[in-house]
Amino acid sequence: MRLTFPARHRLAATLTALFAVACSALAAAPATAAPDCDVPDPPPICSEPGEPDQAPTGSFEAIEHRNGGIRVVGWAADGDTPGAVTVKIRRDGVLVLTATADGSRPDVGPHGFDRLLPAAPDGRHTVCVAAVNVYGSLPRQPAEKSLGCRDYVAGRQRVGGDPYLTGDTQHATAVEPDSFAWGRTIVSAYQVGRDADAPGGATNIGFATSYDAGLTWTSGTLPGITLAGGGPHLRASDPVVAYSARHGVWLTASLVINDLHDGVLVNRSTDGRTWSAPGWAVGNDGQDRDKEWVVCDNWTASPHYGTCYLTITNLSASSRIELARSTDGGLTWATVPNPRGAASSPTGNGTAPVVRPDGRLVVAYGLNGSTRAFTVDGAGAVWNDSGTIHAGTYHPVPGMRAVSVVSAEADRSGRIVATWHGCRAGYPCQVNDVLFSTSPDGVNWTYPAEVPVDCPDQGLCAATDRLAPTVAVDPDDPARIGILWNSYLNGRIDTQFTSSVDGGHTWRRYPQTLATMRTDQLANSGLGRMLGEYLGLSVANGSAVATFPVGQAPPAGQAFDQAIHAYNPLGF
Repeated sequence: MRLTFPARHRLAATLTALFAVACSALAAAPATAAPDCDVPDPPPICSEPGEPDQAPTGSFEAIEHRNGGIRVVGWAADGDTPGAVTVKIRRDGVLVLTATADGSRPDVGPHGFDRLLPAAPDGRHTVCVAAVNVYGSLPRQPAEKSLGCRDYVAGRQRVGGDPYLTGDTQHATAVEPDSFAWGRTIVSAYQVGRDADAPGGATNIGFATSYDAGLTWTSGTLPGITLAGGGPHLRASDPVVAYSARHGVWLTASLVINDLHDGVLVNRSTDGRTWSAPGWAVGNDGQDRDKEWVVCDNWTASPHYGTCYLTITNLSASSRIELARSTDGGLTWATVPNPRGAASSPTGNGTAPVVRPDGRLVVAYGLNGSTRAFTVDGAGAVWNDSGTIHAGTYHPVPGMRAVSVVSAEADRSGRIVATWHGCRAGYPCQVNDVLFSTSPDGVNWTYPAEVPVDCPDQGLCAATDRLAPTVAVDPDDPARIGILWNSYLNGRIDTQFTSSVDGGHTWRRYPQTLATMRTDQLANSGLGRMLGEYLGLSVANGSAVATFPVGQAPPAGQAFDQAIHAYNPLGF
């Protein structure tokens, strides 16, 4: 039916009247939020009676290196809704992630967020997090509330170096880092200002510490050891890091050098950054010693939980291996003699002690491809005979300090994994391979396997020496193993990492290269250009964390620019 103009006019008037009645009824209704008033962007016609809009609250608590990735952690909530709040994550000003803060936490309820950041180019980045406002009534708060910003470095970053300007050692050199991790904290120690001549060693021992699984670091030097650090000794070398969980104390052991390698001093710290004056652990008796290592029994079910052990070679006693023990978190140490007499103690160098969950101490040792091990029970009461891991050889690398020592760790099942560079017995030794052996008890060892390394150019790959492999095992997952080493070919060094997720049965096809440098950028030593006999590799928060020396082109007027670097993210 078609309406005439008067009819249409009357219909419009009727609709207008009905609309006015409806609006009057709405105005008289109880104050309730319009249906679209609780979304982030309500339409402008929305009526918003009630409490004024509340801004979101929350906190951007951390950037974490976890499980091989970079994660953003915090919480957000809004008083205008009991539900979840949206957070926007921007990196270098660009939105990279939108997430919902709905994770359950005991402190803030169902308002947490924990998100993996997309991969980023190498370099420094700034991450900012904002909570999106859930609108209530007028007046409105801004659309977003900043929860803060944090910086991190993707890829390689410099974490420590030589602060001294002394003229009697090689300034701006740092070599031979060790590291240990407990929880998210990592402490690395290394030589700074390496001496090129006898008696060797370095100006002092430096340290770098991270509380966030290797994302950010602070560094310094240890007090009271060498003249440079306010101590009485000429040089220091062979830094090693351990942690006593029972006592909550970090330990750094250093070999002190005057006319002889006089013994080992231990600095202690409860936070990994502020260190005590050192105390003697072994030596100070006129005898010459070399290559100490320290480990603590951190297995809570062990009968010797909280005991720390130090092993070292006494060069003045036919290279006999000595053992010292501390039961007070490294404050005091006592020598533990072999009950069968000193003549029954194993002889050798390059010890790598580890502790199994049952409290057994396993000491792997050996130089230049020939490796052995012995076990100690009862916290030193029983020394068992030494046995062979493998009677192999190694390939000297012209111009490089390439001493082969053993790196070892024990996993929570009690299995020990050990690695070193060299060649298997019966094979031509033209280059050094990364060798890998395991033992369920420290007595019976597998025949060493080569850790496979694939390269795009197989000819170059086959001609490359691999040096100073260092192993780390994930304490939460013994199937996850990482190995870090230096590759050498034609005057070039590549620091490389590989990993296994099945206990060492298979390895990633291509290793990850973390740094590249020329050998003429490295400190000199009496045995050639030096990176160190070992590198720093630990597992923190499910991520492998590597610390390693890197030589770079020095600035004008300076002979070296060799410092300690770290790399993240580094996963399995």
